[in-house]
Amino acid sequence: MRPAEDILRYLIAECGKALHLPAGDNQIAVHLAKETRLSKGTISGMLNGHTNRISENTRNKLADYFNRVAVPIIHPAWLSSTSLAEFNAVRAGFSAIPIRMPPDYQQKVSSVQRWLCGVHIVYRYSLDRISTGEIAREVVHIWNDGTFLQFRMSFINQGGGDIFFFDGPVLLVGRSVILFGTNIGRIHEPGREYDRARVIVIDHDNGGIDTRDCKIGLMTTTRPRRDHAPCTASTMLVRAQWSAESHFEELVKTATDILPLNDLISSDFGIENSPFIKLFLDNRPHGCQLEPDMQQYTPPFLGREPERVLRLDTERFASTMHLRLPGILENDAICAPFKENWLTRMRNVRSESPPNKSPA
Repeated sequence: MRPAEDILRYLIAECGKALHLPAGDNQIAVHLAKETRLSKGTISGMLNGHTNRISENTRNKLADYFNRVAVPIIHPAWLSSTSLAEFNAVRAGFSAIPIRMPPDYQQKVSSVQRWLCGVHIVYRYSLDRISTGEIAREVVHIWNDGTFLQFRMSFINQGGGDIFFFDGPVLLVGRSVILFGTNIGRIHEPGREYDRARVIVIDHDNGGIDTRDCKIGLMTTTRPRRDHAPCTASTMLVRAQWSAESHFEELVKTATDILPLNDLISSDFGIENSPFIKLFLDNRPHGCQLEPDMQQYTPPFLGREPERVLRLDTERFASTMHLRLPGILENDAICAPFKENWLTRMRNVRSESPPNKSPA
């Protein structure tokens, strides 16, 4: 049994690409010695299985090195585990699992974080065959914590009541932005069967100007109903055009809701824009018959049969929404959470709330 060798080789396999480690034990030992200021002999001894006990100094320096990219963060003491299985068990006990990140993750973060980070109002319309005619309006905050992009997203259950959150990392893989969040209750909390995950996938458009303030993606989760069936929703994000970060909690309380589709779309985007917004969110494949208010804006379908693949029409969204959004922002008659005039709505709710109680 060579636990020191097994653990070191495991970390090299997990983090090597992101840390630009070379191939070959000798080259790895030279590189690690330079980066950690440990001796090459110390590293080689571990790789050759000649090390039975790792000193505290070696543990600290190796942990500092691999923690540049490791998720979850490695505690130096874990490197003294008596086996690789013990090491992995201890890591798993810290409520996180490692996700292998592309080696160009930080490069992508620097190129798209201004496009992605900030507070966005989310409009989520289920593509479930069970249609309620309602739409969810939620709030998501995306930020860079210095190591990875993170997000927090509000939601309420169908029956209303308390506001909950999905929290998690934001992955950047190729052209894809993946928000991977979980909502997990306390260990003895009733109703834990409703713990869920939510995944949102967006094309980051290389930080494109047309989609800087409005983006569209697909969200996949499980229905919080008896069958817990996997389901998908069209998900539109509109960037808050005001300093919403400093009012995040109050914004969440006043904006997070589930309302009738026509009412919410008309209220937040104006009646004249509601057919377009519904067209983006409804997203039925080309060739399907739509309601008259949406059908007039779809091009003639020349295919022999309707499409059978459900995919977002990102080109239609990007080419239309960025032209419509300025008019929505300039129209003072429209009060929406992504506009600065929502502050007035928040103040009114605050003044109407009973003393010592948060606004519902």
